[in-house]
Formats: sequence, C-alpha cells, structure tokens
Amino acid sequence: MLLNRRSLWTHLRRWEQLAAHADGPFRLRFGTLFIADADAAREVLVDSADNYLPQSGFLRIGPTPLSQALRTEASRELIKVLARCDLDASFDVDAAVRELSDSRSRLRHQRWGVGLIRRYFAPVIADQHHTEINMLVDDYVTSSVVADDIVGHLVRRPHRSVPLIRAGFAEQLRRLPRRSADAADLADAVDLVDLVLGLPGELSSADRAQLLQRLVLSTVGFTGVTLEWVVLLGIQHGYNRPTVRPEEVRFLVRETLRLYPTAWRLVRVAATAHDIAGVSVHEGEHVLIGTHAIHRSGAVWDKPFEVCPSRWEKPTDDQRRSYLPFGKGEGMCPANGFAVKALEHLGYLILRNYRGSVRFRRRKPHVRTLLAPPAGWTRLTKDGETSFPPSNGVMKREVGP
Repeated sequence: MLLNRRSLWTHLRRWEQLAAHADGPFRLRFGTLFIADADAAREVLVDSADNYLPQSGFLRIGPTPLSQALRTEASRELIKVLARCDLDASFDVDAAVRELSDSRSRLRHQRWGVGLIRRYFAPVIADQHHTEINMLVDDYVTSSVVADDIVGHLVRRPHRSVPLIRAGFAEQLRRLPRRSADAADLADAVDLVDLVLGLPGELSSADRAQLLQRLVLSTVGFTGVTLEWVVLLGIQHGYNRPTVRPEEVRFLVRETLRLYPTAWRLVRVAATAHDIAGVSVHEGEHVLIGTHAIHRSGAVWDKPFEVCPSRWEKPTDDQRRSYLPFGKGEGMCPANGFAVKALEHLGYLILRNYRGSVRFRRRKPHVRTLLAPPAGWTRLTKDGETSFPPSNGVMKREVGP
C-alpha cells in the first residue's frame, strides 16, 4: 500500500499524531505494531533483542545478517578504514560545490548532498586504482540512491539497476587479488573494497558485491541527505555567517538529526511471541519503531516542531534516551560517530564560507527510504561572486513541520 505513494510524509505526520494520543504501542491500519516511546524502543533494540530476528541494515546478504562475530569484526575495521584518511584536510569543498552547482550557483535538493558526500568519502570507498569500481559506485549513487531511495521514481516499475550494478561489482571483485582472511590482513584495508575482499568465510563475489553496495548506501546516502538538511536549516536560521562557531554547528547537526532523522523508522521482526509494554506481539510480526515520532514527542521535547539547536547545550536524561538517529544495540549504524564528524566538519565549512538562500517548489519533506528535504534548491555563493535571482514562480518558504 505504502509503495504506491509518491511521498510518505502524510503517513509520518498522522502516525506522530496517533502516537501523541496513544498510551503505549498501537497497531497501524495495515497491522504493523508502531512504537513511539523511547523505553519500548530500547526494549526492542537492546533489552529484549533476543525476541527478534538478528538485524543489520548494511552488513547482511539479502535479509540475512552476517554472523555476530563477522559483523563485529567488519564494524571495527570499517571505523578504522574511515579514520585512516585525513578526509577533513584533503577535501576541497569549494571545488565540490562548484562541480555540483548549476550556472546560477544552485544546488538541487535531494541530489547535491549525496554528490558532495560521495566526493568526500571517495578515498575510503574505492581508492583511485579501482577505476571500474568507482564508475559503478557513481552509477549506483545516481541510478539507485538518488532515483530510488531518495526520490522514489523507480517504485512503480521493475528496478533493474541494482542487480546490474551488483553484477558489475562482483565481476570487478573477482578480478582483484583475494586478500587473506586473517585479522592482520583485514586490518590493512585502505578502503571499502579491501574491507569486503578481506572478510573471512565462504562469501561469494556476489555476496561481497552486495555488502559493498550496502556500505556505499550507508556512507553516502544517509549522510548526504542529512548534510542537505544541515545546510538548509543553517541558512534559514542564521547560521551561515563567517562568525559561526564549530560548537554551534555541532548542536545544529544534532537538532537536524532530531527533527528530520534520515532513518525515519527502524523495523524488527519478532522471532517469538512476547509482550511489549503490555501489548502482545506474534511470531513473525513486524514491529516499526517510529524514530521521527519519538524525536517529536511533546512529552520529551519542548517545542518539538521548532528548530532549536540550543536545547543540546544541556539535554535532559529523557532527551538523551529518546535520541535514536542511528538506532541502538547490535543493529546500530557502525559508522555513526564518523558520519556525525563529517557532517559537523562540512556543515561548518559551508555555513562559515558561503552566503546562501533556499527555494522550495514544495513545502513538505519528501519521504521514501530516506527522509529528504522538499524539492527545490539551495543557492550558495562566496563573497564577491555573482548571485542570481530565483526563477519566476518559485517562493522562499520555511519548510513545514
């Protein structure tokens, strides 16, 4: 039912309203149990995680996650790969903005953040000697991450790009020398290609290709969409100024992830019958944790629909417990710390060095796999550069709650 909708934003808003009047978990019209309480969410993700099938958003083959030991090792090495390069020092944000802007210095929403993050993480996705793999990564980002996960253009017709790209990844991985599967060799990985090649076990090239594709989605898709939100909200609320401080951007990033969590829901499948907060859950039932609803609860957050980065100067215990932009427990995104670091660094560079304005063609956020900004564009110009007026009929409006 939901896949026939262009955007799921109206559903998210309705679920938030139902959660505000519900006393505990409740079932949606199509039967899925919906959780909008931080304590119940923690019970599902951490305290009673054994009641659910093992879950991993990225370290999995099809619906089946890698073994716990392999996920732990891969997560540990992923952090090392991401931290190995000094991306902050080597990345030319001005060149990336120029490449992604049109002739009017406009960055198109639902696209430019992913493009910039793709460039930022390029050294740790597939190092320069992986030429063919880099071309496939670019194709995947354009034809799948943007077109399907963000915009949703491909929902109503067969999606052939992902299988073809995975087949291309698999062919290229077969041509590369296989790394030995011992811990020391895995620790020498310099990019995600090396990481998936070095994973131990009887994984086929097709399996490793799927893992590579999912890791690209993790590092590029989620982070890129959030960067768009950070810059957009920063411009609207007066953070794009030469005097902006790094700690201000840090609080802005946290508030952005609260109000517009890119991963707007977490889904778990019950492995056995049990109860959550007095509600019976049947074996095989899907449980949907509404991150967006938890992040917008009036019982936890003062003025929950307003952008208020200063709330993060002294967050309460309830607010810390209710903050789930990357999930919790074993299924938590392994690169969450590094993603936040990248968002803070790039957000600070852009907001400090560029003047900007925002235009929307639609006012409401766009929700598919990811929660993205409304259609429109952000215009960035540096002091002394030419700025063009917006096109006729396009208005500057505050994004809706």
